[in-house]
Amino acid sequence: MSPQRLHDKYKSRILQQHESSQDADLISLMAANGLRGTVFHVLKTITEQYEDIYTVLIDDRSVVTFEIPRTAGALTVKELSVFSLSQYRDELGQGKSRMRLDRAAEDARKLLIK
Repeated sequence: MSPQRLHDKYKSRILQQHESSQDADLISLMAANGLRGTVFHVLKTITEQYEDIYTVLIDDRSVVTFEIPRTAGALTVKELSVFSLSQYRDELGQGKSRMRLDRAAEDARKLLIK
C-alpha cells in the first residue's frame, strides 16, 4: 500500500460554503450560535433516525459537537458542546479519531497561513 493512501485514510472533509448549499447551511448555523471561523473540518457525522450529529473542528482552535433535528425545513441546533482543541484531544485518547483530529488541525493551520 502506498504511503499516500495511508496518509489520506485520516483526512477529514472541509466544509466549503461556495460549493455546497448543505455546507453553507452548516456554517451559517454555527455562526448563528456564535461559532465563527475560517476553516471548518467535519471530523465525524452520525446519522440517526431523528437527527444528525456533527463534530466539527473550527480553524485550529476549537471543536464543536451539535445535533440537528431531521424535521422538515428545520435547521436549528438541538444540543451544542464546545471544546478547546487541547481539551478535546486529551479526551479522545489514542487511536484513529485522534489521528484524524491531528491531521485536520495540521491542515487547518496550513490553510490559515495562506
